[in-house]
Amino acid sequence: MSVVDPDRLTDEQWARLAGLMPGGCKGKRGPRTNNRLFMDAVLWMARAGARWRDLPERFGRPGTVKQRYYDWIERGVFDDIFAALGTEADLEWLSIDSTIVRAHQHAAGARRKKGGLMPRALAAHAAA
Repeated sequence: MSVVDPDRLTDEQWARLAGLMPGGCKGKRGPRTNNRLFMDAVLWMARAGARWRDLPERFGRPGTVKQRYYDWIERGVFDDIFAALGTEADLEWLSIDSTIVRAHQHAAGARRKKGGLMPRALAAHAAA
């Protein structure tokens, strides 16, 4: 039984993302960049909600990761990744109803304050 590291993408998850990564895979001395390690760092930041300087050393220098993150945002790389993964979403299990989402009290036409006037549409209906 293998131990799953919660701070790293699984091989299956990486297989879905690898083709969406920019930068290519081959360079003269090997891979140009380690996109998998970078994505692990971005996901760690998203889960932890930490500052860049709190990024663990195993993900690389925080300044380099931060610079690359903002570069990818400017280039629209994350938009492309989210768009591609959004088309593959399996939402069969998703169920949203009134037990999960509650409308604001004013959405149902409630009075805005005690003793206040009712919205016009409801006042006209009540008068009829």
